[in-house]
Amino acid sequence: MMKLREMPRDLAFVTLAMIIANIAGNMSRPFEPLYLESLGATVQQIGIYFTIQTVMAVAFRVLGGWISDTVGRLSSIAAGGVLGLGAFLGYVLAPTWQWAMVGALLGLAGSSLVAPSFQAFTAESAPEGATGSTFGLVEGLFLTCQIIGPVLGGFLVQRYGFKLMLWTATGIFFVAAVVRLWMARHSKLDLSRLRFSNLKRDLRGLILMLLGGGAVTWLFLIDGLRDTSFQVFWPFMPKYVTEIGGQSETMYGGLIAMFSFMMAVANWPGGILADRFGERWGIAGGGVLLVATLVIILLFPTTIGFWIAFSLLGLAGAVMSPAFSSLLSKTVPRESLGITYGIFWSALGVMAIPAPYLGGLLYENFSPQLPIMVSAVIVTITIPVALWKLSYDQPESKSRAAGLSQPPVEAE
Repeated sequence: MMKLREMPRDLAFVTLAMIIANIAGNMSRPFEPLYLESLGATVQQIGIYFTIQTVMAVAFRVLGGWISDTVGRLSSIAAGGVLGLGAFLGYVLAPTWQWAMVGALLGLAGSSLVAPSFQAFTAESAPEGATGSTFGLVEGLFLTCQIIGPVLGGFLVQRYGFKLMLWTATGIFFVAAVVRLWMARHSKLDLSRLRFSNLKRDLRGLILMLLGGGAVTWLFLIDGLRDTSFQVFWPFMPKYVTEIGGQSETMYGGLIAMFSFMMAVANWPGGILADRFGERWGIAGGGVLLVATLVIILLFPTTIGFWIAFSLLGLAGAVMSPAFSSLLSKTVPRESLGITYGIFWSALGVMAIPAPYLGGLLYENFSPQLPIMVSAVIVTITIPVALWKLSYDQPESKSRAAGLSQPPVEAE
């Protein structure tokens, strides 16, 4: 079991930098549509802006994960920090929404390097038998940025406007970038392995493993179905809470804060449970809690009902997330974790693209409850599948992944 005082020094500094950087990100991200509007963007142009980001993120994540595997975790995180700082400067100095897109693309490039590197570095730093609790502890600490960032950003926007908020966020992110560069000061940066032939070979091997019918395949299907089902109802949750439940926007903000708080404090215990009883039980148990959340939202759209539901939603995420990360890190070679996370996130993003549109059709043309009901049914189906298919056997998994575990021929 990983404890805070036992966290490796490098992992502690990397996590600290992630928290600082994402406090800055969560200060600005919730208000991005409003900032674009202040720069003259119409609603349609704002939609185009985010659509371009969604499409570009698919390619960036795969490439960023592969670069992380090739040049090293700390070097990739440092490079992502530099790109992220450029993104913030691009936002704050943009005279129009089109120029803000430059900042958005720099930010995507930076996060595509940092996110898979951070996940892989966490897995590589975990002691034997404590992968779940390590992910739980790190992810729980990381989630504090989602509590602090929006509150601080909203206060600054309301009192002083967008520009001061963005300059403040830029200053905070600068601190994170400095920490990341300091962490990578002794890392050797070898760019000779960044060859297209290596990328093709690694992608081919990972795709074969993804389609091989093992734990990786079922992890992808289960998480893809759950993520898609979540996107069917979640974009319309503010509308459901305020219109069907009769709650205020302030109340909804409080519910989101409760969700983030519960997920943050329960992540470490969720990881410990995954280590003790097995990751598949965490993934299945999180599904049970998610279904319970949706049932409560359907049957009890009241103040008390929403507080209970959003608390359970945070617990569901806290039980599922470290279990998923831990199992995925065990079923692929450590040197291929970056590109694995990149492909997972990209493929899941593609799967979920039509989900909000489908949810909107169901919400408007049938009933506000129907998207939630559809999501509950889909998640329920994944629960027995997780228990049945997500058993893990170390030697077999390593054998299936052997094609990915060989060093690049071109780099020898």
